[in-house]
Amino acid sequence: METYLEDIIVSSVNRTADEQAREEIQAKAEKINEVAYQMESQRDRLQSENMVAELVFSFLLPEVEKETLRENVKREQRRHILAAHSVIHGQTSDVEKEGESSSK
Repeated sequence: METYLEDIIVSSVNRTADEQAREEIQAKAEKINEVAYQMESQRDRLQSENMVAELVFSFLLPEVEKETLRENVKREQRRHILAAHSVIHGQTSDVEKEGESSSK
């Protein structure tokens, strides 16, 4: 019975938090739209191009950094995997050699 009530409470809290987050996001989006429309009505073509360039730069730079980080992680993982393989295969060949010498 307690877990049933806990589930109901947790579900209600999650639903309420989700609704509140959506409302806050919508309010912020409306404010951003208002500011964007005001800025758009007050700027010229050069300012528009600069704004687009800044938006693209702010999106692409973090994406490039993420990709670089992923590649570095892959490289490190590959290095560790190769080291583990060499240790495992080295131990296996040592055991095989011991097995061959003891069977003679």
